[in-house]
Amino acid sequence: MKSEIKNLPWYMIRLLFAAYIVSGIILLILALMLWKGNPSSGIISGGILFAYLISCFTGGMLLGKKMGKRKYLWGLIFGLLYFAVIFVISLFMRNIIGEASGNVITIMLLCAAGGMLGGMLG
Repeated sequence: MKSEIKNLPWYMIRLLFAAYIVSGIILLILALMLWKGNPSSGIISGGILFAYLISCFTGGMLLGKKMGKRKYLWGLIFGLLYFAVIFVISLFMRNIIGEASGNVITIMLLCAAGGMLGGMLG
C-alpha cells in the first residue's frame, strides 16, 4: 500500500491524460458528425456530456481497482479532479473569472457521479 501511495500522483496524472484522450476521441467524432451532417444541438450537447461521463467513469473505475478500499471515494476524487482541470483551462481560455452558471454545476456533478460510479464498479 505504501508504494501505491508513493506512486499515486503519477498514476492519477496518467489516468487523467488517458481520460482526456477518450474525451478527445468522442469530441472528434462529434465534430465529424457536425461537419458531415446537421445534427440537432441536443445531440451535440448530449454527446459532450457523454464524453465527460464516460471519461470520468473509466478513470474512476481504474483508480478504484488500483486502490482497493474506498473505491467510491477515489472515483469521486478522480471525477472532481477531471472537472477541475477542465474548469481551470476554460477560465483561462475565455478570460472569465468568477462566472458560474447552472451548466458548470451540472457538469461538475456529472463528472463526480461518473467517477464515483466507476470507482464503485471498479
